[in-house]
Parts: sequence; structure tokens; C-alpha cells
Amino acid sequence: MGAPVILCGKTEGIGRGVIASLKPEYDVIHFILTPEAGVAQIPAILKGEQAPASDSTLGSKDYSKPPVAVILGAGYDDADTEVMMKASAGIKPIPWLRPDLTKPAPPLGPEYGKALVARIKELLPQLHKEGKMDEEKVQWY
Repeated sequence: MGAPVILCGKTEGIGRGVIASLKPEYDVIHFILTPEAGVAQIPAILKGEQAPASDSTLGSKDYSKPPVAVILGAGYDDADTEVMMKASAGIKPIPWLRPDLTKPAPPLGPEYGKALVARIKELLPQLHKEGKMDEEKVQWY
């Protein structure tokens, strides 16, 4: 089982592909569909709740280990990210990964998800190596 992460995406279709592509290195334990859901659900997960509310069936729902990162898709803007991070502030500092929209990526679809997963799989080990996995801040992938 890979390192546990929370994934925030706007569609389950793309989310499903991203979740599959993140394996085996990362286990998406919970999938967030809206900023409002993130405000309620992410703090509960970071506090160690074993059965947080969910509006998606995606994710392994294995809350036995705390997540090492929150990964956001391109559908989440600065305001969305800020409101979710504020709700979760100080509970368990972990990096919040956001896509760098200045980097080229394929159009939305299966290839888009794969391209972003490749960048995530590059960034998380780098953050680990640099000792930044307990920093509560946005990291761009």
C-alpha cells in the first residue's frame, strides 16, 4: 500500500484515472469533489477520524494512517485552496500540491491526468528529500 494522500478533483471520471495512476506509490484514501466538502472533510481526516463524511465513493477509505499530502486538481483556484487550507490550519501540517498551469499539459482527459501524476510523482519524493513534508504550504507540481 502506498503513502496515503487526499485528492481534490472536480470530476470522478478524471479522479478515477488519477487514483489508478498514483498507485502503487500513493494511496488516495479520500476524494474531495468541492471546496465546501474539503472544508468539512479534510480537517476531520487530519484529526484522525476513521469515518469522515464523503460525497464520493472514490478512494480506499483506509484512514488508519494520516495522509502525507493533499493533492489538488486544476479545477481548484486560489480562493478554493485558501478556504480549505484555513479550515485545516494547524491540525497536521502537510504539503498542499497544486498544478502549475504555466507548464504544458494535454487537454482534459485521460492523458491530462497521467501528465499531472508524473509531475506529482516527481515532486513528492523531492519534498521528502528536502525535509518539506511537514510544511503546511502550497507546493506547485
